[in-house]
Amino acid sequence: MASDPTRILMLHRVLDDAPAAFHLPSCYRLRGTALTAAELAQVVDQAGPILPLEAVERALAEGLEPPAGAVLTFDDGYREHLDVVAPILAERGHSATFYVAAGLHGEADGAALVDAWYWSLDHATERVAQVPLPGGRTYRGRLDSLEAKTAWVVGEPKAALLGGTPAQQAAMLEALVMTSGGALPTDLAARLYLRPAEWAGLVGLGMRVGAHSLRHPRLTQVDDDRLQAEVWGSVNAARPFGGAVAFAYPDGAFDDRVVQAVIDAGASSAVTCAPGPVTRRACRWRLPRVFVRPPTARAGSWT
Repeated sequence: MASDPTRILMLHRVLDDAPAAFHLPSCYRLRGTALTAAELAQVVDQAGPILPLEAVERALAEGLEPPAGAVLTFDDGYREHLDVVAPILAERGHSATFYVAAGLHGEADGAALVDAWYWSLDHATERVAQVPLPGGRTYRGRLDSLEAKTAWVVGEPKAALLGGTPAQQAAMLEALVMTSGGALPTDLAARLYLRPAEWAGLVGLGMRVGAHSLRHPRLTQVDDDRLQAEVWGSVNAARPFGGAVAFAYPDGAFDDRVVQAVIDAGASSAVTCAPGPVTRRACRWRLPRVFVRPPTARAGSWT
């Protein structure tokens, strides 16, 4: 119906709901960023008309109300986006935009900070771990109960991790790996992410490849030189995969400086993590998204 809202749906991982360490749900499941393939199919089938992002971009550029329906977007370039997600969409005749962090891929020398954090928690062998927090305190917590693990995923240590300096983040991750027993494999990036050559496979299935920075920092926390490198580098990496490049702010972090950098790089649009529908008054480089969570996800912020 014409009165239906236009929504951009934000999705991340699609994984079996298999137990992780100590028979607990995976961090992605606790965080709400992993659906099963069956749950994804249900979301897609119940979302109403599925729109390409280009239809929304085109309407906003012309000052028109965007068409009613749902736009599918997936962040981070995970392996299952090509192996599982794109085939589910293609067999239904739908398209989606996949935002890839161009410096984090199957041939990279490491994983994104949060992915490494989650890996260590999900593969822990010790029941208690501890990490240094910015400010000099130490966080010590159990890993073998649902409540305790959830705190590591959405509570104080996770907030400190995201808000820390690069040195503080490295120290926290190193301490978690050492005290949890959840060692990081040397091929973690290959296990998690698509190789750059495989991004073309998404396009071959009718999908769109967008930009999501190089190494997924919070762009509001980096200096001007790093900001330019992260934005321009990722937009240029995505450009060979077809036409205008859409952008997604890592962790949804943006301000006027970051938005201007994305515009200057030539991105056709940019999505945030702010919830809400898209109307004709929306800014193309500050588009809201609806965070799609599994039924069992804990409520909380998107970070």
